[in-house]
Amino acid sequence: MNLLKPYGEIDVLNLYSKIAPYLMDFLKGREIASKTWIPKSKIPYFLNRAGKLGELWIEDFQQINEEFLRLRVKHHLSEVRNMLSERQILLWRYFVPRKYSEFFYATNGEGEGKPIGRIFIDIDRTNLSAEKSLEVVRLLLEMMETQKEEDDEFHELVKSVAVYWTGSSFHIYLFLTSPQPPEFYAEKVQFHSRGVLFKSWTDLWVERVKNKVDFKVSGGHEKKKDHIVIDPSQTPSGKLARVPLGCLHIRNFEPDGVSLPLSEGMLYEDGIVEWLKSVTPEYVVKHARKLAKHLWSYI
Repeated sequence: MNLLKPYGEIDVLNLYSKIAPYLMDFLKGREIASKTWIPKSKIPYFLNRAGKLGELWIEDFQQINEEFLRLRVKHHLSEVRNMLSERQILLWRYFVPRKYSEFFYATNGEGEGKPIGRIFIDIDRTNLSAEKSLEVVRLLLEMMETQKEEDDEFHELVKSVAVYWTGSSFHIYLFLTSPQPPEFYAEKVQFHSRGVLFKSWTDLWVERVKNKVDFKVSGGHEKKKDHIVIDPSQTPSGKLARVPLGCLHIRNFEPDGVSLPLSEGMLYEDGIVEWLKSVTPEYVVKHARKLAKHLWSYI
């Protein structure tokens, strides 16, 4: 059976239902979102999230079964609505059949002003190579390890660090020992493009990485050609992040990669980027239990 076309038509829920059991803890209490791509449309994709459709949770993926997937092959939702549960209807609306959808979630919950339990840093490479983004990741991890030894506050607040391959580049997560108030983001995480009295962690990391590489590095949320951008802007509540295990990465309306968490050893293997680019959804499903062990920490 074709994992992405289980009954002859595209249905990403077949893939996502298989990796959902390994994401129960990681996504617990965090609203699900999706990014659905529409070829030959003026608007290339649309986002579905709690504010539009109602709240979808990782536990709802337990309602995906063969009968449900078969109904989605040829029918429109309106034709079979009375045969479905409320949760199946919501899954259908979030992940439209016969379209490729990427699997996202609310990093620290939907809505503004909620506590921050995890810091999410996107290593955006735009047109530069993934090898350069990996170089930045390695440097950042070394800096964080040193900071954990030398900075008592950082040591007390940061419980663990994890690294994920997105299908195209990398994400770094810092999991906190306890939820922090919303202002923690502006004080410790937000990148400041201009001088401030007290530099955030990201300000310092960007400054130090710049001094260690022979390509351009910047911080913030703006994509920049010929730059690696260290971007923590999707950390606050109300922002979205890519699910780190089994999420398709779509380019030109077709899958060209899949997300997975990385171990420390994988980060330093020769040729790791080329291998990561070759990873298939089938590989991630087959090894999901082993890969999921690195969701909370790359060590």
